[in-house]
Amino acid sequence: MTDEFLQKYKELEQLVLAKFFVKEGESAIWALGSVPEFIVLRPHLNAIREIRNFLAHQPKYENQPLIVPTKSAIKIVESLMAKLQGPTTVYSMCIKPSGILCAKIDDQVTPVVKIMNEKQYNIVPIVEKNKVIGILSDSAKFLKDLDVDTTFFQLKQYIALEEHVGRTVLFVAKDATIESVRIQISECFRNGHRINALIVTETGKPTEGMIGLLLPLQLV
Repeated sequence: MTDEFLQKYKELEQLVLAKFFVKEGESAIWALGSVPEFIVLRPHLNAIREIRNFLAHQPKYENQPLIVPTKSAIKIVESLMAKLQGPTTVYSMCIKPSGILCAKIDDQVTPVVKIMNEKQYNIVPIVEKNKVIGILSDSAKFLKDLDVDTTFFQLKQYIALEEHVGRTVLFVAKDATIESVRIQISECFRNGHRINALIVTETGKPTEGMIGLLLPLQLV
């Protein structure tokens, strides 16, 4: 049982290293706990990591291990491997709403532009009840000549959603695979459009609430 657990744990580590960036010297299983899709599984990740560490260093009595991992511990490792071996979805990698810079239609534009410049953001979704109703892009020509009191409502013809879909942003379903999204971005590029962000909704419709945002750089 011990050898089986350690072998599967090693295979799990290799899957993590092949799928995600892990800092030098950092535990692959620890790094997996920072991936959005796996954050809720941190208790399981911490448990199997501690079991592995104990098994790797535990003393033996009469050449027998003092503690043997249970079948449940092995099942946890197997379930994590199965999850990693499935196709990566955009939702598993996207930035969740709490981490997205958004604005409302009545907000003043200049404070938002300042943050965009400081953080080097390419787009800011304009939202209403969590639905994206417009897009502020860093390529907009009017950004340099704004009146301090100008609101997004006054610029609605420039930030209109239909002007940006397929040109600077794409709406994608939460279960869309990374590979399918890469193909969409390539098609837009061939048509002369630069996609700055992917807006994630339940089924990929712009009429649905935003549940995440993914940057093309995350797909490299």
